[in-house]
Amino acid sequence: MKSILDKIFKRTNNLDYISKEIKNLSKRPHINKIFKLINNFSLDSEIRYVGGCVRKIIKKELVDDIDLATNLSPSEVTDILKKNDIDFYDTGLEHGTITVIIEENKIEITSLREDIKTDGRHAEVKFSKDWKKDALRRDFTFNAIYSDAEGNLFDPFNGKDDLEKGLVRFIGNVNQRINEDFLRILRYLRFFLNYSKQPHDLGVISKLRRNIEGVSNLSKERLLDELKKITKLSTLEKLSKDKICLEIILAIFP
Repeated sequence: MKSILDKIFKRTNNLDYISKEIKNLSKRPHINKIFKLINNFSLDSEIRYVGGCVRKIIKKELVDDIDLATNLSPSEVTDILKKNDIDFYDTGLEHGTITVIIEENKIEITSLREDIKTDGRHAEVKFSKDWKKDALRRDFTFNAIYSDAEGNLFDPFNGKDDLEKGLVRFIGNVNQRINEDFLRILRYLRFFLNYSKQPHDLGVISKLRRNIEGVSNLSKERLLDELKKITKLSTLEKLSKDKICLEIILAIFP
């Protein structure tokens, strides 16, 4: 009985912590401003935290970048920013991503989307208002957790539970996810080294190996950016002890 109660209270305390940290994040003036402008745009407009910043809060890590998702189109977002004299630049407008700059703070805002066609490097997208469809195109369950400014989570694939269990799980069909973007092979390795408490799923590893040649189609910039994240000291130490991850890394960067 005590063990069951401990688990319940631990889960509740963690939810309270997540909610508190997200609320604190939302109090920052530049973030609060963006949330207010987009949420007040129309009766249906909405913006949420997504991806790395939510994942890092759950894991009690330093939040060093802010990614937001909105059900507004890129043109609606840029109109709001222009009307309020907020600086921004096009990070990848064809994919719905805009980088906002407020008092030297950068925030990425991406419109909800579906991937219509992919080639392992680029994607042709269709903008959407459906949060679940946006989540379906993401790579891992814990990167498809959304939160409003009050810390209420939208977690369609139980990514929070996976993160707390140390389970690195692709969303949907593993082979399909990898073929949509071959960088996900390296992202799997990085997240496994940082978060996993479970042994490798050999079925997943087989699919990573089978698709490894696709990495050669990626730009050097994207590869090097991901490699830098893997070669942090704490991750390198884990890499040296994980023969499977090391083997795949050496196949990509011999």
